[in-house]
Amino acid sequence: SQASNTTSVTQYINSPVGLFPAPLAADTSFTVVEEICKKFRFLGCFIAKAIMDSRMLDLPLSEAFYKWMLGQESSFTAQDLLHVDPVMARSFAQLADVAVKKHQLDCEPLLTGKALQVGIESLTLEGGGSVEDLDLDFTLPGYPYIELKPHGRDIPVTIYNLDEYLKLVLDWTLVTGVSRQIEAFREGFNHVFSLTSMQQFYSHEMDMFLCGANNQKWDIKELVEHCRPDHGYTHDSQAVQFLFQVLSSYNTTEQRQFIQFVTGSPRLPVGGFKALNPPLTIVRKTVETSQYPDHFLPSVMTCVNYLKLPDYSCKEVMKEKLNIALQEGKQSFHLS
Repeated sequence: SQASNTTSVTQYINSPVGLFPAPLAADTSFTVVEEICKKFRFLGCFIAKAIMDSRMLDLPLSEAFYKWMLGQESSFTAQDLLHVDPVMARSFAQLADVAVKKHQLDCEPLLTGKALQVGIESLTLEGGGSVEDLDLDFTLPGYPYIELKPHGRDIPVTIYNLDEYLKLVLDWTLVTGVSRQIEAFREGFNHVFSLTSMQQFYSHEMDMFLCGANNQKWDIKELVEHCRPDHGYTHDSQAVQFLFQVLSSYNTTEQRQFIQFVTGSPRLPVGGFKALNPPLTIVRKTVETSQYPDHFLPSVMTCVNYLKLPDYSCKEVMKEKLNIALQEGKQSFHLS
């Protein structure tokens, strides 16, 4: 969520590292802050209720958000920027490297006076150029309206105040700029049940706990053990064996589409197919004797995780028909 004084257009954000609150300036108006915090209170209630009801959420949150959620915000380091803004994290690391070199020169007893000054001012970034060449000021990168300190937009960043600048960027990105939103989230969560009961988890476990398993290759052995053929099919049926071969070849996107199609959720629960309840059941889709199974698409009953699969003539036809069904059945019920 991001406050804007110039537009009310709804923006949709996609982040490969998960969602994290956008920072708010210290002088953001009470009305704007309260409107944003209202959304975070609702989000806290929503996630807590989903956990209470054992519901999975297709809501990718940053690991840094989970640290806040678990009360671990005091452990934030520069590495956590990678879970918020990888581009900023890379730039931050380059500047931090220069700051370390300056500190090493400051601690060198043989360098004093003019020699120390020359050494410090000759420090350059990895790609060449000095810190001053970047023309930075004490505002938060990407948010020029957020000053890191009073009158920050009028204070240039130099090699001599770089360390202070980096500390303020880290603090405003991960703590000060988002604390009001996170506290509102905690308030909403605690309205359902105590957030302290979640502290048995590590931050990197929370995504799987809330959103289910992801990025796991499906192997045929797992499918055979935990999927149930029924009503016309057995594990020895050709169509079932074709299906397992097709599923084991799926990439992450295809896995999401298939699970969404069959269960209504884009991810399996923790534990994969073994934990799916009811288990994935593959039944034979009946067609008239005068009709050809290759002319039909598979259909589903998402409430009981049923896949109604025609007895296709070959694996290639099955894969083609499944792909059509995954696209045509997306966010609709006409193949249910």
